[in-house]
Amino acid sequence: MTSEEKNNLVTEYAEKIKPILALAKKAYGSRAQTSPAHIASAEYTRLLVDFVNKKGSLLSLANELGVAYSGLRRRVMTATITPKSAGRKSASSATPATEELLASIRSARAEGTQKYYEQLAAAYNSGVSLSAIARGLGLSHTYPLYYGIQRHQLRSQQSRYTTN
Repeated sequence: MTSEEKNNLVTEYAEKIKPILALAKKAYGSRAQTSPAHIASAEYTRLLVDFVNKKGSLLSLANELGVAYSGLRRRVMTATITPKSAGRKSASSATPATEELLASIRSARAEGTQKYYEQLAAAYNSGVSLSAIARGLGLSHTYPLYYGIQRHQLRSQQSRYTTN
């Protein structure tokens, strides 16, 4: 692919993404939601995956859009992960995170990142509120917890493909 073709590809996808970028950035929480922001976010991710499949440079696209390369890469890497909460019983907002659960999460955090993410995913999949876990861990947002769960899901998915 020539330099001109690469630039044209970046320009083409930047023009497709710019109109939905602001709305897509507002999508937080479970990807199983169907709010306008989540729909825009899913389309943003689909366009990024298509761009990468055409051998486009995420770094060039990130510079063109004025966004972080790491965010684009994360979207592409986690695009194949199916939202677990779609079939999961919704957690009650009153679900407390017990001290025992918080202690096991803190212990896993001390053991290492992979164990920490694994423990977070187990708690989340069992229906424990991430807000309660965040409060118990002294975090102001659930964003890092969602990130950890996504990383665990991606690692689990990759290990299934490499061990079979």
